[in-house]
Amino acid sequence: MFVYFLLEDMSSEVLIDSLMAKLQYKHLDVFYRCRSFKGLGGFTKQNTVKETRTGKLLNDLSTYLRGFNKSLQYQPEAAVFVVLDNDDKDPVAFRAELEQVALNNDITIDHVFCIAVEEMEAWLLGDREALLQAYPTAKAQKLKDYEQDSICGTWEVLADIVYPKGIKQFKKDFPTFMEVGQKKSEWAKQIGQYMDPERNISASFQFFWKELKKRAVS
Repeated sequence: MFVYFLLEDMSSEVLIDSLMAKLQYKHLDVFYRCRSFKGLGGFTKQNTVKETRTGKLLNDLSTYLRGFNKSLQYQPEAAVFVVLDNDDKDPVAFRAELEQVALNNDITIDHVFCIAVEEMEAWLLGDREALLQAYPTAKAQKLKDYEQDSICGTWEVLADIVYPKGIKQFKKDFPTFMEVGQKKSEWAKQIGQYMDPERNISASFQFFWKELKKRAVS
């Protein structure tokens, strides 16, 4: 089995590395590669070069899918997993838009759109035992109050839980987009190492994990 992951950002790649190590432990013939982008971007309208060479996942999606459709068509055990956040979009409508991109480009290879609801940090919050192992001083009550896969500003919720001084001070201490991205990668690495995918209570994570396992054992 070979999986090529298209990921929204670097923190997603950090988490994927941890999860794939767990999968490879059970299925040694599973191989993968990642391509992380510089954010989500937006769907293109005319597919011009200016629109599709941005380094943003949605902008470049058609180009990458067409490329994989050619390069992977003779590898029956290969699949492309597109992993991204829905942010505040309706996940059902968003998935339909993604599937339409594949349809418009005549994509015939195995592909899966995995939408983290609301953000990738929801998958980290979905394994509360792993979070507390990674951050023993995390705020347990705030973790308990979090409603899984809710639209609530998920990364801010996670920051508020694990950062000792809370979200307000976090934003003062790490004011730039780059600094926040680095902290997201740190959370993904620290929590990811303890994650047990089978106990994760995020429904969007379980969709991702089941689709991945299904191909690993086929």
